[in-house]
Amino acid sequence: MADTLSDTYDPDLETRLLLPSSASASWGAAVHEAGNLLAGAQPRSWDLCTLALTLFALTRTGRAPREVPVTELHSVLSGPDHREPQIVDEIDQALTATGQSGTPLWDIFNAARDRYGSRGGGWLGDDVEPPAPGPSPMRAAAARLALLFADYPEQGRQHAGVPEITAVPLVIESDRIQIVQAGSVKPLSCPQGCQVREVRVDGPEAVRVCTEGHESKSWELDAARVRLAVIRATGPRPAVQGRHQLQELLIASTTLPRQSDPRQANRFLRPQPPLVGRDDILARLDRLVDGR
Repeated sequence: MADTLSDTYDPDLETRLLLPSSASASWGAAVHEAGNLLAGAQPRSWDLCTLALTLFALTRTGRAPREVPVTELHSVLSGPDHREPQIVDEIDQALTATGQSGTPLWDIFNAARDRYGSRGGGWLGDDVEPPAPGPSPMRAAAARLALLFADYPEQGRQHAGVPEITAVPLVIESDRIQIVQAGSVKPLSCPQGCQVREVRVDGPEAVRVCTEGHESKSWELDAARVRLAVIRATGPRPAVQGRHQLQELLIASTTLPRQSDPRQANRFLRPQPPLVGRDDILARLDRLVDGR
């Protein structure tokens, strides 16, 4: 999940990444109201995630997300820039109290509050000094949200009218599911080496299913990139859901920026300029000599 969200914000895509089919109605209401509050603004994806988690925490005692005043949101999201948001502990308590440990919603929270990111990738063990934590995505998002709510028009909240989204998984079947890096294109396979012919996306999770029925995750397989690959293959918005069959699915690896087009990012798939023949070169030289 750590690389599922990025700074590029598409309301449909970001909302679906936060809505696994297993999510409770209270979480769905928090995500919907967060979308309402951010409508018309210029948010980043972590802003929607952070705001939804905040609303979920503030409403676990029975309030509806729409009943949380903007002034309260500003208060709980404000704080010193050098500290993590104070609402983190309350979100933790709310998720624990509602039995969300080990669920996709817990993974969403852990990704938002992660202070290490890629810092831990090279940590070798006790004989090497552990990496120092940095600011979490939630810290930057809370700062942006606090600034937004400092001067937020209450009437804007009343007229937002963002449509609700039903949490339905996306399942893609194809005989050619490929993971694309900058210098390679390889078939998606399961840990047992079987061919993968199905990819299932449910909220922030992407799962591969092989011909033998093995289900597994991969660090190269990301829910957002799968949805974007489907858009490139079929043309619909990220709200596409249900089961679909495609001849080929080219999925950008997590080693590439999330919005990467595999056909442009990979040096083998990238369209090449036409080769210039010898006769054409000589003709161009003649024109230059003649001043044409």
